[in-house]
Amino acid sequence: MNKQKFIIFISFLFLFGCEDKSLPVSENSDVNNKGKIEQLEMENEQMKNQLADVEKKNGEEKEALRETMNLAFHLFTAINNKDFEYITSISSSNVQVNVEESMIYSTDYSYKINDMDYFLENLEYRYYHLEDEKLTIGFANYFSEGHSTIYFGFIKHDGQWLFDYLVTDA
Repeated sequence: MNKQKFIIFISFLFLFGCEDKSLPVSENSDVNNKGKIEQLEMENEQMKNQLADVEKKNGEEKEALRETMNLAFHLFTAINNKDFEYITSISSSNVQVNVEESMIYSTDYSYKINDMDYFLENLEYRYYHLEDEKLTIGFANYFSEGHSTIYFGFIKHDGQWLFDYLVTDA
């Protein structure tokens, strides 16, 4: 019988004495979880705002590129046709057009309009660079002897993109 009492006693200790201390069962864990949830919700909201800002910036950049790309193609046509009036109409105050010399002068560059035509099938878009209110678009113009590079600079003034310079290595 002593043996049975001993086994019952050990079983009793084993069953009721083994309590899992690693899992806290208290109100603190609920409060802690609520705090973590609130923190994650705040971080989620911040990330949503950052994403909205990035999407807005990308939309603005896309629109700037669309507008200036259209202006660049119109400029190619105006240069081909020696349409100095159009070139002047879309130019910033930094650009001067001299009809007699067939020259376009800007603050840092000058460009002589010659008899070389720019054909769409010979043009290759290379890149653009947008920084604040200034955008540069680069093209390659291919011809039988090789190619040249053309850079159009645009500046945003009063919400409108204006032609600011043209640089070429031809």
